[in-house]
Amino acid sequence: MLLAVPVVAAGQSPPAANACVTCHAGLTDQRLATPARLFLDVDVHRERGFACVDCHGGNAAESDAARAHDRRTGFRGVPRGGDQIRTCGRCHSNAELMRTFSPRQRVDQETEYASSVHGKRLAGGDQGVATCASCHSGHGIRLVTDAKSPVFPTNVAGTCSTCHASGEHMRGHRLSNGDPLPTSQLADYQKSVHYAALTRNNDLSAPTCNDCHGNHGAAPPGVGAVANVCGTCHAVFAQKFATSVHAQIFERGCVECHSNHAVLKPSDEMLSTAPGAVCATCHEGADDNGVKGAAAMRRSIERLKTAVDGSSAVIERVGNAGIEVGGQQLTLAEARTHLTLARTEVHGFAPAKVDEVIESGLKLVADVNRAGDEAAAELAFRRRGLALSLGAILLFVGALALKIRRLEARG
Repeated sequence: MLLAVPVVAAGQSPPAANACVTCHAGLTDQRLATPARLFLDVDVHRERGFACVDCHGGNAAESDAARAHDRRTGFRGVPRGGDQIRTCGRCHSNAELMRTFSPRQRVDQETEYASSVHGKRLAGGDQGVATCASCHSGHGIRLVTDAKSPVFPTNVAGTCSTCHASGEHMRGHRLSNGDPLPTSQLADYQKSVHYAALTRNNDLSAPTCNDCHGNHGAAPPGVGAVANVCGTCHAVFAQKFATSVHAQIFERGCVECHSNHAVLKPSDEMLSTAPGAVCATCHEGADDNGVKGAAAMRRSIERLKTAVDGSSAVIERVGNAGIEVGGQQLTLAEARTHLTLARTEVHGFAPAKVDEVIESGLKLVADVNRAGDEAAAELAFRRRGLALSLGAILLFVGALALKIRRLEARG
């Protein structure tokens, strides 16, 4: 039997403690007492005016346990599995009710969950899959924007790993190809550039589990969808890759070179056929077109890097000597942008296009070098003039001292 959706006015004060909370909070059995205490401590539903009976049913006015738990009054106990999904969905799938409390919140989570790997396995009888309380908890539920919420961006990976890093919990679960489902995802993710951006740089937009896999509709991206998933953030790279020869060859798209969970910070060293470099995974031999292309693109990038570094050193030296170099610094910044563009162009795996970008950058560096040479010449001229002036002053001072000495001797 489903309970009626509670009707609570927005902004209503939290309800006074009822018999459910009074009784359970005082029990010595922590399994029964802790939920009540969590609910009293911090719970978004309690703060919005909801009470125990809205989810569990029963009679909150009764102090007698038997009468309070009488199923004829609608007592449902602890909803589990599909019952839990339906219990949460009674409110969270009700657009009219959710508009009262959280107008921006989606109301299709229950439907989306049904389409997820978790939902499908639950429908198939697997009671060990994650349901609403597995991620949001059952009591003491916090807003998603609360830093202590288990689904706050910095906590999502830890929440997912509760199941997915447990070899015991994941035992028997397999990938679509029949291999055992790995449990190293969290350890791999913690090595990644995404994890570093999220936790060290406090970039809450950096991807975590649900950004790639979905949350209520959680499912691993299919092989053909990986580039699109990565392209959600890395749009330019995805566009370049889509036009490349590798787009038709790579089965797993971006994952082939960058991995999926352990996405390390990219470096120019990856663009190589040296041992350990990503190109060496597929290409070898001096006559291999892939080897030639990788080597050509790497040489071009190194040319611009070396040119920018050398020009930067000259501009810094003359700038520290007092010469105005603001314009040259802006031009060098543009040259560095070309270096970034060239690294982006690498994903199209077309050396000629990389060369176009590099040549444009080298022209900018050449302009800076000419200005740097002129500034260095001006600096040298100033120093020669200063030396001559200082010499003349010293000669004058010496002559003046000699004259004074003679006058003193004559007196």
